Amino acid sequence: MTAAALPDWLEPQLVRWLLIAAMALVALLLLLVARFVQRLLVKLVLLVVLVGLGVSLWIQRADLQDCALTCECSLYGREVVIPFEQLPENLRSLNDDGEAFCLQRAA
Repeated sequence: MTAAALPDWLEPQLVRWLLIAAMALVALLLLLVARFVQRLLVKLVLLVVLVGLGVSLWIQRADLQDCALTCECSLYGREVVIPFEQLPENLRSLNDDGEAFCLQRAA
């Protein structure tokens, strides 16, 4: 399986904020389900699904923070490579041939 690269406009910091926004949306949905769904079984199933989604988003957010240290990561099982231009300055380097590489990956 080949790795997907983040688009130029999608920086890792933005992805982290998007995941936080998604977790806030899940929390809002949890409140709405708890308030308005009347049937107990449906309410419990929806609450379990939404809590699972929230936990999943939190885990992916934590994994994304590690990307800056390892120069690569996986989001929901899909490998994502952070483009050289989006890496922190202290991780960027060029080899003798002028090819860009991540210092952490090469170590």
